Amino acid sequence: MRRDPGTMATGAKSVLDLRGPRCTIHLFSMATELTVAQREVLHFLEDRSEKGEPSPTYREICKRFGYRSTKAAFDHVVALERKGRVTRERGRSRGLRLVRRSAGIPLLGSIAAGRPEEALTTTGERLNVDPTFYGIRDRSRAFALRVTGDSMIGRQIFEGDIVLLEHPADPRDGDIVVALIDNKSTLKTFVHKEGKVWLRAENPLYPELTPVLDLQVQGVVRAVIRLMKQ
Repeated sequence: MRRDPGTMATGAKSVLDLRGPRCTIHLFSMATELTVAQREVLHFLEDRSEKGEPSPTYREICKRFGYRSTKAAFDHVVALERKGRVTRERGRSRGLRLVRRSAGIPLLGSIAAGRPEEALTTTGERLNVDPTFYGIRDRSRAFALRVTGDSMIGRQIFEGDIVLLEHPADPRDGDIVVALIDNKSTLKTFVHKEGKVWLRAENPLYPELTPVLDLQVQGVVRAVIRLMKQ
């Protein structure tokens, strides 16, 4: 069997540990993920901002969504502030401000399309693409990884390609996913048949991967981006 470098081995349960040149990503428990209600409030704030209208008061948020108490609106705004999406100017009724996020989506590092083994090498790059064009409506759910290895060539994914992923997303049989299998991550085809799940390589040189202990899907691939060599 051929071996591929670049996959991450994990044991910790952190969301994103960037304390060294190699790190572990556990995207299945992202603390910054918005609830449906928080996302609705955020979109309401964004819509008013785009129209040039002032930020709403808590009472106006309640009226928009039918909340009986301003505490419900206050709690959602506090959660959005904690997750880095808004700021509040204390003492002002219209003191809500959107946090302008940098363009693009995070390119978190490399993922091995091969045998799951070593740690991920991270980058501080961002990919200047609009994820909504690829069916990811919420930008906060999008991230990208660069592919190393050749186990997915049967699905036209090659060394150096960039995969655009959505998290959270429910994988379906046949989806290409980044998955944590027995504490190691890899890029493979997700197979779900007769109540069982496993990962399939798209290259006969690599084996199928059946979890011994656990399998966690960290993201579902929505697009493959290939930069042509000049």
